[in-house]
Amino acid sequence: MAARGLGIASIFTTLLACGSTLLACGDPGPESLVIVSLDTVRRDHLSTYGYARKTSPHLDALAEESLVFEGAFAQHVNTHPSHASMFTGLYPNVHGSIYNGMRLPAGRATLAQLLVGAGFRTAAFVSGATMVAQTGLDRGFEVYDDSLGGARRDGGATVALALDWLGQRIPGERFFLFVHLFDAHGPYTFEDPPRFRSTGPGPELVRIPAYQRLRDESGQLRVDLNEYVDRYDSLIHYSDDQLGKLLAALDLDTSVVVVLSDHGETLGERHHSLDHGGQTTDEQIRIPLIMSVPRQRGRRLADLVETVDLVPTLLELLGVPAPEALEVQGRSLVPLILGPEVESAPERAVFSSALALAPRHADRGYRFELGGQIHSLRTERWKLVRYPGTDGEVLELYDLARDPGELENRADSEPALRDEYLGRLERWMSQGPLAHPPAEISPELRSYLLQLGYGEP
Repeated sequence: MAARGLGIASIFTTLLACGSTLLACGDPGPESLVIVSLDTVRRDHLSTYGYARKTSPHLDALAEESLVFEGAFAQHVNTHPSHASMFTGLYPNVHGSIYNGMRLPAGRATLAQLLVGAGFRTAAFVSGATMVAQTGLDRGFEVYDDSLGGARRDGGATVALALDWLGQRIPGERFFLFVHLFDAHGPYTFEDPPRFRSTGPGPELVRIPAYQRLRDESGQLRVDLNEYVDRYDSLIHYSDDQLGKLLAALDLDTSVVVVLSDHGETLGERHHSLDHGGQTTDEQIRIPLIMSVPRQRGRRLADLVETVDLVPTLLELLGVPAPEALEVQGRSLVPLILGPEVESAPERAVFSSALALAPRHADRGYRFELGGQIHSLRTERWKLVRYPGTDGEVLELYDLARDPGELENRADSEPALRDEYLGRLERWMSQGPLAHPPAEISPELRSYLLQLGYGEP
């Protein structure tokens, strides 16, 4: 089944009508759009979302005057597929990028292409090798700066380049700026001591991915979870400092500003810790999403939303009609933004994917088809996860209300619910191919991806 078109042009009626609370009659819409992606930042490690440490003071201040989505979910747990969904409004099994290093297939319109066609100046400044131009995410950007000089770039350098571009633009010119900050991605290294320090040792880690392993002055492997979390939180704070510099240069009265993450990070919750990818657990797929919209008061929204919702939402907020043939699978969130505050519909579902990697699940003995994908369906209360086992599919069902840590598999004890959700998941899966050809990755990019933990067991 092909990806469904939402008929975006028709949903602009509410937005553009006289008397709309977003656009007055004749108002061309906000002048600019700025999206900031905080790579690998867990929602629950931001003070914006109630974390005890003050990791995100600048984001906290923005959130006070913004729409804060409490139930936002990423479509994939690797950087490139996740951003491809943000930029196209399509799920990974439809847009065709399912792991880092793949190139976004031709023929998939991106948000930047749609906006540059509407007269916006467009620029992107990225910080990790997972986002380099050869992966196709540069489509539609007049400037796409991926001059990393290696596998990654410090967020301070990336924001400095973005600020320089902002300073050169013509006043009043509509623009779309994308900034990608990679600081919280492992390895969690610091030149100086971490900003946050735990008062004592934490749980001892048994398995630490090779790219994440830190050693003390004597060469001894560090196995204290608290030390890794201290460093992770400190890197989030560093990214927040860079975000603050960028926000100081923006006019929030004329700009839509979106801050989100592409995925989270598993810390001490699973057999495979200090990593992401290969799992659709909530610490990896549930993400922060903060949206500052001119003339909209700050508030928190409980509804389940997805990154595929960004394209139709942002086009509508900016007053940019979409092509009739544009295919998106997300929904515009403008009715939610304009409407009354209500609880999320319990049976609304969000969908996420991950590359099936057996070492991530070694504690359960799962064996997977090479190149297979894990798919999950999550409602407000339940999550069904389907694994492509070599001897047939493996299903896990979790009651998140009673078991938020996803530890008790209820697939056998709730067969009716399991089968109902499996039917919904399979209908969603049928929208795209279940297998994709392997990507051609340059030796240089492959080397950088290995440095970042992609490709190792």
